[in-house]
Amino acid sequence: MICRICGNESAFAFKAPIMNGAHDVSYYHCETCRFLETEQPYWLKEAYVSPINASDTGYVTRNVNLSLVSLALCALLFDRSKKFLDYGAGYGIFCRLMRDYGLDFYWSDKHTPNLFCKGFEHAGQPIEAVTCFECFEHFEDPIREIGKILSISKNIIFSTLLVPPGTDVPDKSWWYYGFDHGQHVSLYSLKTLRWIAARYKLNLYSDGINLHILTPKKMHPLIMRLYFRISRSRLAPWFKKSLLR
Repeated sequence: MICRICGNESAFAFKAPIMNGAHDVSYYHCETCRFLETEQPYWLKEAYVSPINASDTGYVTRNVNLSLVSLALCALLFDRSKKFLDYGAGYGIFCRLMRDYGLDFYWSDKHTPNLFCKGFEHAGQPIEAVTCFECFEHFEDPIREIGKILSISKNIIFSTLLVPPGTDVPDKSWWYYGFDHGQHVSLYSLKTLRWIAARYKLNLYSDGINLHILTPKKMHPLIMRLYFRISRSRLAPWFKKSLLR
């Protein structure tokens, strides 16, 4: 198996049944960039019959929480008077919230209908920064997809749960494999994200868990650590109040 991130050889890690045993899938791990991936995901058309899988019970709460996190980060790091894009935006809940907060956000998603942010689809408008939450793990061809996003903006705020530190291949009990729905085909370590940042000559900032930023901007790591803490603290709603005044 050739690694879909760095192009080096990936070794077989394990095999597991997905989608209630409909498919028996092999997983591979790259020693070079620490990327964990499935075999070529031939089952995705079947997996996306329902684009928002039934097991995603935290969908609405996650969008609300991420809207406050993103509001803080956009206010701290970027020009909030410019346009933003939510890539892989799902039903448009997050995009609608961000517009309600006063930011000029647009929607884009190739799998899911736009239910909550109609009329604000991205149509080539210049974009200050892209948000992309819980999408990287869905990318069948991550480098091609990340390249698409970077053609829109060099600033990406995104979330994907990292492989736990000190673990190359998590135990099969790790919930983020998503065996039930079969949509998670690309799983990243911090080293993987660093490899991606180096490829595109960008800076990576990460909370080391699931929230990350790729950007040309150079920030002191301690400042970024503070920004991540602010964005997830009780101070985050302050940005909402200040923008809505």
